[in-house]
Amino acid sequence: MEEKKSKSRKRGETKVGVLQAFITGIVLVLVLVVLGFVVYGVASVKKVSDSGFALQVAKTFNLSAAKINGLSVSYLDYIDDLQTLEKFYAEQADLPQPSEEEVSDQVISRLLANTLIAEIAKDYNVEVLDSDVEEMKAQLLSQFPDEAAAETELMTRYGWTLEKYIQKVIKPLLLEQKLQKAFDEAVIDESDEIAERQIKASHILFKLDPNTSQKDTQIAATEVLKQIKNGADFAQLAAQHGTDGTKDVGGDLGWFGKGVMVPEFEEAVFALKPGELRDEVVETSFGYHIVRVEDERYVRDFVGFMDEQIKSAEIKILISIHNPFESLDDLEDDDDEEAEGDELEEVEEDKTEDDVEDTEEVTLQE
Repeated sequence: MEEKKSKSRKRGETKVGVLQAFITGIVLVLVLVVLGFVVYGVASVKKVSDSGFALQVAKTFNLSAAKINGLSVSYLDYIDDLQTLEKFYAEQADLPQPSEEEVSDQVISRLLANTLIAEIAKDYNVEVLDSDVEEMKAQLLSQFPDEAAAETELMTRYGWTLEKYIQKVIKPLLLEQKLQKAFDEAVIDESDEIAERQIKASHILFKLDPNTSQKDTQIAATEVLKQIKNGADFAQLAAQHGTDGTKDVGGDLGWFGKGVMVPEFEEAVFALKPGELRDEVVETSFGYHIVRVEDERYVRDFVGFMDEQIKSAEIKILISIHNPFESLDDLEDDDDEEAEGDELEEVEEDKTEDDVEDTEEVTLQE
């Protein structure tokens, strides 16, 4: 009897074991199938597929198209914006048609820039308020008979609803504008690394005249400079002797930074302090200038600042598209190579100097 029970129990255990193995096998197959689909989906994403399956995988696993400083740019956003821009250009037959790579560059560049701007905005405590959005939305709708007409135009041109246009275009634009305003209004001084010195200057130009010798023109300018040094009114003399448009505004050149004026003029005025008159006339290709600096200020260039932020950012493109920032990496590599080259030259120069010194010592000893 016991023997029969034992055999029955063993048969039961065998059946359970077989069933468990069967279930385990099914689960394993399902896991492999799902894993296979995921791998295929991820591969499709890397190849920049816009198939429903690839998009679903990208959505499920929150896949990225690129990263900037560790911050992700969504693959779904990339595909959505890419399709939108392609649709836009297709509707604009009269515009020059960019290549697929150029369209992709525009999309990924903007998405990366928006991501970086959003991160920098946090440092400046900048955010887009509902009131900001409503104000710009009202400006947009004012261009159409009603909201329905605006919806129709946006759908035709971009394939977007008004709400999507607000999320994709208006909010990022507002954030960038508010960040620039906060950036421009930040208190700065000459110690600020990203501040640019600008000066406000006045001048009196004595143009070179083919009917007058260069020497005589220089003498005339020098004579007027003496009058100003003796207390004569600069603006009045500018109106009397100036030979360009500034004579009507007292010689006022307004505000300008470096790189605007010709080198000789720039070097002269940027060496002066506010209220200081150049002791000698300045010679340029235009003629002879009497120059006085009225004021100075330090300003921050937002576009230049963002360019530097992009250049120094760690950018990774995670899908098979062209990297529009590749040239920036090449430039940095060139700069590094140039720096290394300079260091090598310095080492060689030091070595040569040491060799010369050693030779001199040997000669003296002999």
